[in-house]
Amino acid sequence: MYTIDLELFMQEKIALGNPVRLERNEGSGRMLRRRLLDWLTVRTVAVVDNLAHGLTGAVIGYCGFRQRGGSEAGRAALWTCIAAAEFPDIDVVLGFFGRDTFFRFHRSFTHSAVMLPVWAALIAWMFWELSGRKSFRLLWWAAVAGLASHLVLDWLTNYGTELFWPLSTARLALSWVFIVDVYVWAILLIGTVAAIWTQREWVAKTALGVLGAYFLFCGASRAHALDAYEAKGLTGRTDAFPQPMDPLHWTIVRDDGAAVHWVNGSRNDTFVAFHDENLLPKAEATEAVKLFRWFAAFPLVEKIEENGHTVLRYRDLRFRSTMPWGGVREGMFVIAKVVFDERGNVIAAGLASGED
Repeated sequence: MYTIDLELFMQEKIALGNPVRLERNEGSGRMLRRRLLDWLTVRTVAVVDNLAHGLTGAVIGYCGFRQRGGSEAGRAALWTCIAAAEFPDIDVVLGFFGRDTFFRFHRSFTHSAVMLPVWAALIAWMFWELSGRKSFRLLWWAAVAGLASHLVLDWLTNYGTELFWPLSTARLALSWVFIVDVYVWAILLIGTVAAIWTQREWVAKTALGVLGAYFLFCGASRAHALDAYEAKGLTGRTDAFPQPMDPLHWTIVRDDGAAVHWVNGSRNDTFVAFHDENLLPKAEATEAVKLFRWFAAFPLVEKIEENGHTVLRYRDLRFRSTMPWGGVREGMFVIAKVVFDERGNVIAAGLASGED
């Protein structure tokens, strides 16, 4: 999270007339962004993602719930909203049952709009009991608002959410914002502090309005990037994905059947998937690969050698990202691997993390 340092701000203003000083400041900014993104791993992303959901719940809680129903009921409604905003990620406990189970059911039944009224009633009942059975209706609506905020925020990313489980297992994703967005953090943190400080409903609603405007801006930016690329008349399935800390630039991924093209600015990387008549059919028959293909948007199969074995590795190119300093992060936080012996028989298959 960035904070405003008055002395540094004044130094940067002075540096406008000093090219050498300006270059040093720009270098420091790039280094700060690089260290922040290097710090982001699968585990730290989960932590900061939960912080964003909690802050969203707090801002929504001050949009009228905290101010209604009296002081005790209002406090209960606020905490109900925060708890509900965090609740869907309770499915992390699925990790105790294995990576495949977690991968299959994360962002499914707890993230379902169909199940939302049920979860809202459960959360409202818990806080209704804890608060001395005051204003269940207020608590239920607070829970609905908190849960809905979580579903919307996850829908905005490119990971995919089963919003209509159990009616559908399709993973829906708008791909408007990166999974971790410092601008979203800033808006939510400032909005939460301002709402707590003033206790004013309009302050919290203003923060939500600014957040909504930022999301719409990101969506419009993505649409513009897609339109500009598709205007070239290239064939194939095409999509655009957000990049870290930069809502103005997008990665374009295009699958024309023969190859998958990954485009970012002037960079155009082409990936040709591995194909043969021996190993690939065996890999495709494994449950791990079937699960990965259900999840992936732009899967790529690569043949590699690992620990003396031939391995077919499956990864999803939608998670490949360009870093602000120009490097590329391959985005292999979840992959599928199929390991073969020297005779071409499958000896192991499962999900893994390329970051392990």
